[in-house]
Amino acid sequence: MLKRILTSLVVWAAATMAFAQDEMSSQDVWQESPSVEASDAMAGLEAVASQSQGQTSTDEAGTTAETPAEAPASAESAAPAPAAVPAAVVAPAAPVAPVKKTREVPVRYWVNGDSTELDAIFVKIEKDTVYLKKPNEKQQKRIEKLDDAAAVALQESNGQEVEEIEEDEEVVIPKKENEIIMTDAVKDSMSAQAEEKPAEEVPADDGVGDDLETALAKEDQRQKMEEIAKVEEEIRQREIQDSIEAEAKNPFIKIYRYELKRLYNLEDEVMIDLSLSDYVVPEIVIEEEKIELYPPGKANLLVVSEPEACSLFVNGIPLKQVAPDTIKNIKPGKYTISVMKVLKDVEWWGSTVVRINADSLNKVSIPVLRPTTRLTLNTDPEAVEVYINEQPSEYVMPHYVTDVVVNEIKPQPSATVYLRKVGYRDTSVTIEVKAFMPNLVNVEMTPVLDVEFIESQKNYDKARSNHRIGRGLLWGSIAPIIAGGVLWYLAERDWSDAAAKKKAYTKLSAFDSDDTRQMVKDNHSLNRSGDVKGGIAAGLGAIGIGLLTAGIILAF
Repeated sequence: MLKRILTSLVVWAAATMAFAQDEMSSQDVWQESPSVEASDAMAGLEAVASQSQGQTSTDEAGTTAETPAEAPASAESAAPAPAAVPAAVVAPAAPVAPVKKTREVPVRYWVNGDSTELDAIFVKIEKDTVYLKKPNEKQQKRIEKLDDAAAVALQESNGQEVEEIEEDEEVVIPKKENEIIMTDAVKDSMSAQAEEKPAEEVPADDGVGDDLETALAKEDQRQKMEEIAKVEEEIRQREIQDSIEAEAKNPFIKIYRYELKRLYNLEDEVMIDLSLSDYVVPEIVIEEEKIELYPPGKANLLVVSEPEACSLFVNGIPLKQVAPDTIKNIKPGKYTISVMKVLKDVEWWGSTVVRINADSLNKVSIPVLRPTTRLTLNTDPEAVEVYINEQPSEYVMPHYVTDVVVNEIKPQPSATVYLRKVGYRDTSVTIEVKAFMPNLVNVEMTPVLDVEFIESQKNYDKARSNHRIGRGLLWGSIAPIIAGGVLWYLAERDWSDAAAKKKAYTKLSAFDSDDTRQMVKDNHSLNRSGDVKGGIAAGLGAIGIGLLTAGIILAF
């Protein structure tokens, strides 16, 4: 009986190893040859079987007969010889294609015939096969967070109140021991162990009444059975370890793409197109926006500062250059070039507006000025009306016209600059006027192509001009009216004096003397002077009233 059991174990072990090798080769997974421990365990099992076959059972008389042992076929000899590997053919080196960066994303997939969806990590689709991986603990938590976020978004879209859930402390989940992967070899091993169990329980032999030889034979038999059990356990553990290593080398869950109903990308919230035979999720690359310090072109500008070693600025944007230096490859046009130098912990600034040409030598010299609060206004186009902290209207004239440097301005946290020009959109800029700084304002206005809008701007300018002229006439009418009033007063005095002379002459008219003749002459002179002054006063009064009337009409 023992001989048959040992022979069966040897044959079963050889068949199991051959079957495992065939299975690994069919799955295209590289598998090493049986390890040294498995080979040693196999050799030990064969040696025990040989030794047991060389023994004979004890006969009734107690004599022992030895029989030659039959050499069982070795498992290694039964295994097919490996095929010869052909020599490698050296092929010409092909150009290396750039490696496309990909990423693995959590997905939820649904297989045809299943009633539930499963979570996994999507790797790729290659040759109509979907490669997935089982999520680890960290990835599973990530999937749960994505599910919670999707549920909250759904509740918010439906107008439901979302309860804030306090995050509990992290619960440390104990790591599970390595699970036994139920391969065919492991299943056969476990079934073989189940078959070896006796159908009926045999009463234990306590060895009472045995002679010395029988007791020794039973002890040898027990030791051999223990060795056999030990070798079997080693073989079984090795098979389990091999299956775990095979799983680690090939961790993918492979599903034919037509067997899937759907494959949903949880991270990007999109469906993965299962009509593609090859697909990977590309890595999201965020390109950094390149900020241009000034418009590129083919012109150059040499900037010289007084004193030297001043930092350069173009339209208020700092350059990593120190004057004197050349600003290269700049687009021709108008710019505000500034220089700055720190002297005794105080910033000294100098700035100027420069028009850069493409076909000439562009050079500018800028001196730094004593720190004052200035507002430097530079616009494109030029000659733009400027209003500071006052909105344009028909009754308000522009404060300045660009390009201009406003020196009479106080530091303030917020100042609004209104810009206006016919043919362009009205523009307003809110800035902070810093103390002892140039406070650069560079504005490029938007042109308008609407004819009606331009006509309305022109009518606005015409109405504003009329209001301005009317106000000028009102102010101009004051002088002639006042002058006319003064002259009329003087004329009245002359006329009064002439009347007094005439009255005195009437009293003395009986006597012809020098006094009477002088009175007549003074009377005529005063009357003529009063008439002239009165006429001029009347003219000036008429002019003043006319200006006043026209001013009222135009101004209001």
